[in-house]
Parts: sequence; structure tokens; C-alpha cells
Amino acid sequence: MKKTFYTVATFLAFKGIAQATFDSMDAEKRAELLTEQAKANEEYFKELESSIESKVSAVELATLKEANANIIKEIERLGLEVKASKENSIGTGKGVTMTEAIEKALLSVQDDINKAIAGNQQTAIKAVVTMQVDNTIGSGSTQVTVTDNTGVIVGTPRRELRYLANVSVGRTSGNRALWIEQTSSDGTPVMLGEGDAKTQLSSIWQEKTAEVKKIAVYGKVSTELMADIPQLVSYIQNDLMQRMDIVLENQLIGGNNTGDNLNGATNLATQFSAGTLANTITTPNDYDVIGAVALQTELAFGLPNVIFVNPAIVTRMKLTKDSTGAYVMPTFATTNGLEVA
Repeated sequence: MKKTFYTVATFLAFKGIAQATFDSMDAEKRAELLTEQAKANEEYFKELESSIESKVSAVELATLKEANANIIKEIERLGLEVKASKENSIGTGKGVTMTEAIEKALLSVQDDINKAIAGNQQTAIKAVVTMQVDNTIGSGSTQVTVTDNTGVIVGTPRRELRYLANVSVGRTSGNRALWIEQTSSDGTPVMLGEGDAKTQLSSIWQEKTAEVKKIAVYGKVSTELMADIPQLVSYIQNDLMQRMDIVLENQLIGGNNTGDNLNGATNLATQFSAGTLANTITTPNDYDVIGAVALQTELAFGLPNVIFVNPAIVTRMKLTKDSTGAYVMPTFATTNGLEVA
């Protein structure tokens, strides 16, 4: 590398790198190149200071050193940016999971949690007693002579989440979500001869927006649970967030789009219509209704992939019998009755 003072532009030109390419690099790569530039400038300064024939004045040299100091500050800033990026990704180089994000947030306030725990400790000294089976583990209604903690925690039964697993989800940072929707397609292609006029087609695309709605919960925990961060994270995920997801699923299915409610599928979906099948099926049953729903979806150019049915109806479908008491299962259903048409 020839001895000269390098600005960012001259250094990039020497390295054969376009400014736009440099700007698109990640912080770590830019810091690496700037570090190389700063070192080259330092060598240039040493040469000037040791050269008797140098025509650069002390004032000019001080100005150049100040410019190089600014380059070093930029290197330090980029270094902090890289460090923050690595810390935010928990050292994986990838986006953090929900578990990692919750755990990191709790660890960042570990001191506050410890103070809260310390502030709730019992300070009174209890009177001593003679420790015997009768007045310790044998004194309660569930007394046993030997107690072994299994580590099993049993929560209240909750509904299984199924709808959320079959819908598309995304992310937004604003208070309104935007998407583009094709609302009409006019004109029809036709077969035509050589030189005949072609038909014109057109489409109308519209911006659609929806207001972002909020679901939030909070819970009180004991100081013992606060002291165990992994267990506290498990409580948040397995209790608070699961209960919140059930409400979210209810809203996605049946929200009426009023007040703080979402605009759910029931409110948006086309009403069921048997169409050409109406009054044409002999002794129609639940399986026939599902087949008619699938047909209505296909005729609307959709691809039916799942239908959500009340568990009581599903059980009734499985337990249907003929006049001889034999179970009836349509030939177009799987053996477990969960895949129809």
C-alpha cells in the first residue's frame, strides 16, 4: 500500500470497492476495512514525522490526525453496534426465540428481582418446637411419613390450540397492518385469428388496512418463583401465554370487529350454501355437509384443506351406526374419520 493519507473515498478506490458496496456491508466488515485504513494513515504520519523533506506543516499534520481520529471513533461505534447485535441474538447469530427473549428480559432486571425477594423475606424468629412426626409432616390432612417431591406440576386442563396452527401469522411494528388485495379482474382472453384485435384485460388492486389490536395479561408470582428464572420463564410460556393464545384463537374465529375485538373468520367468511346439492342427497348426514362445504370452496376457486368442527359433532360422526348396530364409516373418509372428501 503506497504511503498517503486515506479518506474513506480514496481508500475504497485503492481497494477497488464502490461506495454503495461499502454502505451495504454489515457493521463488522465496515469496521474491519476502516481499521485497515486507520493503520495505513498512522504509517503515513510516522513517515511524515521522520522525513526531513516533508512539505506538510505541523498544522496540516494535526488536521490529518484529527481526521484519522474521527475514523477511529467510527470504528469504535461500529464495534459497539456489532457487540449489541451479538448480545441481542444470545450469541447464536440468529433471531432470538420467545424463551430466550423472556429470559434475557428477566435477567436484565435480576437485581430488582433480588431486591423484591429480599423485601418479602420473613424477619420474625419463630419459636422452636420439638420436631416430631406428629407436629411436622404428620400434622396435616395429607400427612405421610415420607414425602418425596416428584417435580411434577399439574396445571388446570385447557383447550388444545388447533386453529392457530393452520393460519398464516406475521409481524408488524406499527399500529396498522397493510396488505394489497386484488379486488377485480376484468376482460376475457379469446381465441383470435392473425391480425384480429386482441382483448384488453385489467385488474384493480387496492390497499387494505386493519387496526392492530392488543391482548395482554399479567400475573403475580411468589418470591420463590422469581428467584428461579428458568421456572419463571416456563410459567410465563406455559400458563400466561397459553391462556392468552386461547383468547386470541377465539378472536380469530369469532371476533365481531367491534370495539377492541378482532375481525374473525366467522364475521368474514361466506355463508354456507349447499348450491346444486340442496335437496338432492338421500338421508344427508354430517359427512355430507362437510363434502358440500368442500365443494362450495372449490367452486369459489379455493383449495379446502381443513374444517373446524365441534368435537361433539366429530364424536357423533364416528359413533353413527346402521339399523343393525354396525358402525358406519363412509368410503371417502379415513379410518379415523378425521379426513373426509
